[in-house]
Amino acid sequence: MSLLLAADIGGTKCTLAVFDLRNDLGASVPLVQGVYTSRDFGGIVELVSVFLRESGCAPEYACLAVAGLVGNGQAEMTNLPWTICESLLATRFGFAGVWLINDLTAVCSSLSLLREDDCLELQPGVEMFGGVRAVIAPGTGLGEGFLVQAGGVTWAQGTEGGHGDFAPTDATQAALLDWMRRQHPWPVPLSYEMLCSGLAIPTLYAFFKASGIAETKVVHAALAQAEDQTPVIVDGALDIENPCLLCRKAVELFLSILGAEAGNLALKLYSTGGLYIGGGIMPRLVGRISFAPMLAAFNNKEKMGALMATIPVRMITRKDTALLGAANYGRAMAAILPNN
Repeated sequence: MSLLLAADIGGTKCTLAVFDLRNDLGASVPLVQGVYTSRDFGGIVELVSVFLRESGCAPEYACLAVAGLVGNGQAEMTNLPWTICESLLATRFGFAGVWLINDLTAVCSSLSLLREDDCLELQPGVEMFGGVRAVIAPGTGLGEGFLVQAGGVTWAQGTEGGHGDFAPTDATQAALLDWMRRQHPWPVPLSYEMLCSGLAIPTLYAFFKASGIAETKVVHAALAQAEDQTPVIVDGALDIENPCLLCRKAVELFLSILGAEAGNLALKLYSTGGLYIGGGIMPRLVGRISFAPMLAAFNNKEKMGALMATIPVRMITRKDTALLGAANYGRAMAAILPNN
C-alpha cells in the first residue's frame, strides 16, 4: 500500500487525512481523517505526530496545503506563528517526498475532481475544452488562482492577486475609496482583499454607517459582543423578520466588488474553462440574496462584455476542496518520483 498524508493547514483549524495512492482520488474517500484546532499545537511537527499516532498510519509521502506564503520548500503561515519546512518534515517522519503548496493552489488542484453536485452554476456560459479555469475565493482573505490542463499536463497555481490595487467601478465604490483613503492615507495601498473578504465586510458596514444609514439596536448589540463581526453582519443582511439595511448594503457592496474583481481575473487569465468562486462566505448566501448584481459586475467589461457572458461562473459548494486538492497534487508529484 502506498500512502499519502494530505493536509489543509489553516490559521483556525487543520484537517489531516491519509489517502491510498492506488485508488482513484476522484471516487475514493480518505482511509482516515482528523480535524484539529490549530492553536492547540506549538507547530506542524507536533500536529503531524499526534495525527499519525492516532491514525496508526505510516504514509510514505505528504502534501500540505498551507494558508500562507510558500517558496523554496518552506511556508510561513499568515495567521499562525508557524514555519513549515519540507526537509524537516521529511527527516522527522521519513517521508520519501514532501510538498508544501498554497491553499489556493490546492483548491485549484481539486477542480478536475469536482462532481457536478459539488458546484452551483451561476452563469452557464460555454466551457471551452482545455480552457484555463480561474478561482477566486473570498474567505478570511481573498484568494485567487488558476488551473491549466493541456497535453496531458495539469498545472495548478495559487496567486497573491487578491492584494492587487482596488479600483472603483461606480459612484458608491468611488465614495468608498475616498473614505478608505481617509482611514489609510497614501502611500498605504488599498487592495481588493481589504474590501472583498470576510475581514472586509465590517469595513463596508462601517462605511455605510459613516454615510448616515442607521444601525439597528439588535445588530449593534450583537456586534458589541462578537469577536468576529462578519457572521453578525451577514446574518443581519439575510434576516427576513428583522432586516438590517446597513448589513444588507454591506453584503451587496461586497458582492458587487467581488463580481468586478472576478471579471478582472477571468479576463487576465482568459479563463474560458470557467470562473469558480470558492471560500466559505458565498455558500451561506445561496437562496437568500440575489447574485444578479454580482454577475452584472462580472460581465461589465466594456468591449469584452460578449466574451464575459460566455464564461461559465460556478460556486464551489464542497467544503473540503483544499484537502482534496492537496491529495490530488501529492498523488501527481509522487507518481513522477524516481522508482515510482
